[in-house]
Amino acid sequence: MPHPHDIADLRARLASGDGPQVWRSLEAVAETPAFRDFLSKEFPSASRLADGPDRRQFFRLMAASFALAGLSACSADPSNPRNHEIPYVRNPERVEPSATLAYASAALLDGVANGATVTTFDGRPLKVEGNDRHPWSRGGTDVFLQASILDLYDPLRAQTVLYLGRISSWDAFRGATLGRFAAIRADGGEGLRLLTGPLTSPTLLASIDAMRAAYPKMKWHVHAPAAGEALAGAAAAFGRPLQARYAFDKAEVVVALDGDFLDAGPAQVGTSRAWALARQASAKAGKLLTLHSAAPTPGLTSAKADFHVAVNASDLPDIVARLGAEVGTPTEPAAGDLVGQWVKRAGAALAAARGRGIVTAGAAQPAAVHEAVHRLNGALGNHGGPAFFTAPVVAAAEPFDALVHDMQAGAVKSLVMLDTNPAYTAPGDLNFVEAVQKVPLRIQCGTTVDETSAYADWHLPRAHPLESWGDARAWDGTVSLYQPTVYPLYNGRSDLEVLSILVDPQPRDGLAILRDFHARGRDPATFDAFWRRTLLDGFVADTAFAPETAILAPAGPTPARPARDPKLLDVVFRPDPTVWTGGSANNGWLQELPKPLTKVVWSNYVAVSPALAEREHLATGDMVRVAVGEGSVEGPAWVMPGQAPDTVTLYLGYGRAVPDMLFSGLGYSAFPLRASATPGARPGATLTKLGKQIRLATTQDHSTMEGHDLVKLHRVGGAEVESFPTDAPSFYDFTARKGEDDGRAWGMVIDQDACIGCNACVVACQAENNIPVVGAHEVSIGREMHWLRVDRYYSGLKTGAGLDDPDTHFQPVPCMHCEEAPCEVGCPVEATLHDHEGLNLMVYNRCVGTRACSGYCPYKVRHFNYLDYTGGMAPVTQLQRNPEVTVRARGVMEKCTYCVQRIASARIESDKSGAPIADGAVQTACQGACPTRAIAFGDLKDQGSAVLAARKDPRNYALLGELNVKPRTTYLAELAPADPAARAGDPPPTRKG
Repeated sequence: MPHPHDIADLRARLASGDGPQVWRSLEAVAETPAFRDFLSKEFPSASRLADGPDRRQFFRLMAASFALAGLSACSADPSNPRNHEIPYVRNPERVEPSATLAYASAALLDGVANGATVTTFDGRPLKVEGNDRHPWSRGGTDVFLQASILDLYDPLRAQTVLYLGRISSWDAFRGATLGRFAAIRADGGEGLRLLTGPLTSPTLLASIDAMRAAYPKMKWHVHAPAAGEALAGAAAAFGRPLQARYAFDKAEVVVALDGDFLDAGPAQVGTSRAWALARQASAKAGKLLTLHSAAPTPGLTSAKADFHVAVNASDLPDIVARLGAEVGTPTEPAAGDLVGQWVKRAGAALAAARGRGIVTAGAAQPAAVHEAVHRLNGALGNHGGPAFFTAPVVAAAEPFDALVHDMQAGAVKSLVMLDTNPAYTAPGDLNFVEAVQKVPLRIQCGTTVDETSAYADWHLPRAHPLESWGDARAWDGTVSLYQPTVYPLYNGRSDLEVLSILVDPQPRDGLAILRDFHARGRDPATFDAFWRRTLLDGFVADTAFAPETAILAPAGPTPARPARDPKLLDVVFRPDPTVWTGGSANNGWLQELPKPLTKVVWSNYVAVSPALAEREHLATGDMVRVAVGEGSVEGPAWVMPGQAPDTVTLYLGYGRAVPDMLFSGLGYSAFPLRASATPGARPGATLTKLGKQIRLATTQDHSTMEGHDLVKLHRVGGAEVESFPTDAPSFYDFTARKGEDDGRAWGMVIDQDACIGCNACVVACQAENNIPVVGAHEVSIGREMHWLRVDRYYSGLKTGAGLDDPDTHFQPVPCMHCEEAPCEVGCPVEATLHDHEGLNLMVYNRCVGTRACSGYCPYKVRHFNYLDYTGGMAPVTQLQRNPEVTVRARGVMEKCTYCVQRIASARIESDKSGAPIADGAVQTACQGACPTRAIAFGDLKDQGSAVLAARKDPRNYALLGELNVKPRTTYLAELAPADPAARAGDPPPTRKG
């Protein structure tokens, strides 16, 4: 259980220099007995089981590991009707046995597309990658795109039509609704409403228009739980809704007011890539593009900021006004006024870069803040340059609260819901559940039987995008197509096909609807060529939205804001960074993905500041009640460095009430506390400690590398980064291996400045390498299986903020593939060894589970599969397994292999063609997934390779380089402004003495 922390003592230790220079958690700073005990044991789970009455159970489990691993493959499941397979008599067209095919497609988040390619093997989709040709995503991905393949194979997806909770059929649905909708059509659609999630699909919007034509009095509403008020703010500023976009390559400074352009969301992939490219280019030019962030709760954007400050949510409107005043009339803040110092610095930077700056507001900010930000950018001359505007990519519809009010009034007679779950995600003040029960006919089409399904007369199984035809726009407006890569597993239908049932005399399939729409206005003689090219590309060329002229409208009167009661708290609501608003909650990869800043898995939490924790005597894991208005939620506290002092953060996506699902019973639901008028935040909250604790599963203190240089800074225009000598003596003698070489030397370089900590690489590695999900309990005792982790470190001790607002650093850590690897010395059976290309490999059928290699590894990147985590997988889920990667038996050590199966494929092709492996021909899964292209991989002996060029960069350094194990994976130090006050004013972190 967590130990209470004396926050004042932690601050004192950090300020005095007695604490660590770089730290991972409050436990690490406090160095509690529990934390020291955890570090002293490589496998805390083993010591835990070996104590007391569970000792016998521990040895019984270990003794059985070898016997059970061999038996699991021999068992037969009599309940599985597919107990035999019939081979092809003639191969289907384009299908070669054991050969992969790739299809251009797209993945959707809140209706917005990111370009993707889907790799299939013998007709089974296996892996989703980025699409290098897509003009928005440019090959990048996010965690939701990477995990979408697991959603396809979810055995708990909706699998049949349900009527009043009983199994029915599509034919029965059509038969039952023909007469009903004929009567609705005769009445002009009076009382008919369509409710969807956010939509960008041109074809689906055309189908909705066709439905409106058939039912003229019908109304279409959109429910978007994570949308925010950005468009409303633009409408107030410009007289019409516009979507803000940013040209970072034209900027010298970015000021983010609760900005989230690097955080998870529909725009993350393309925006973060543009940011990383602009940052790199500015560093080469000698003038770093700097980021200033003020936010009530930390996120990836504030974590990457060069200058940051934590401000309460209620104070952000004042921050905008103060920035505007500072640009015109500089002020001198009082000593110790961290917010004032931040405003002065950010205002001066904006004033010095007029026409070359960007001010952003986060999606959760109210319309008034967005409007004020647009007016500030306009006053600075930034519009049309670094800040520009396009038409909104998400289509406008009637508001959701108007639908609820009409249902309450009895004006809605029939309700059709597509891909939306308002019984769970609606704000609490709307009372959606009460209202929907007043509607006589309720139809829902969804991917799972969810909270709303309990109130639907008809539930229709919705097809996954990877098994259906459709399109959607990317954040830049590019129309992206997705196509089926497998026949629908559960006879689901797409949204297009469901609307066709309700509108067309004879329902059409999705392909016919999609083709007919894209054929409009095109020459029939050239359409087939266009269609083929579009399917191959995955998008319709030249469909991105052009910038529009944005002219500021006259400003209205500034509404008076009541002063914040200092005795009360602000509550801010944020989508969870791994399960978003709950739509991905049944995805085991995302549930077990450590959240970027806290590394918590399988739950949400209540984020509180160190100052609030000190005031209320809270420790991480204490159960608290957050109350605002007439509602309250209870959840475990998490003491969050960088959190504003009087702000608590509630995360959406948990607390779901559907039984027998993966997400059942996890966390709390924050939706009932949201207000429809102010969905991003609510003032006037109270927090109460409940006097009990729970243990949150987190990986933050696992695999700790203490007392070394971990992250480094490279000041642009300042001193160069420290270099380690290359001729230091080694502990190990590898002279017997010298000369074993076939001309290639694979290596990797990770740019820590480009890494935004998004974790796309972690999910990609899991998908590629058949890494199992182990569950919250196993993670809590140190048994997580991820081959790649992204460590989060804090630093910054001398600014006066320290514990309350530290700097944040991200460091991806795969296997280092050391040239002089200690693990190879430790293995008694040579299960881990080097090959001729310098790869440190694992021979799984040779491993006997001594775990000595992990004890010898200074980077702690090896994982032992204590249990048979994959043996009980549902048959449909097993279809996702990569056949080129061994599914490991229980009782062996696992680790990163640099995706050796991809290297082997390239080697085979090279041997067949006689041509060398070209640079870039091999991409590791983590490298291909990264939205910012922070990872370079290739042959270090190829003089023209990108990885060798990165190795020669002056920022390059080896993690734990003083150990001289010669890692093949190295790092590029983070960039920082030459200003000594930047990044907390500390020199690069040094080893603790």
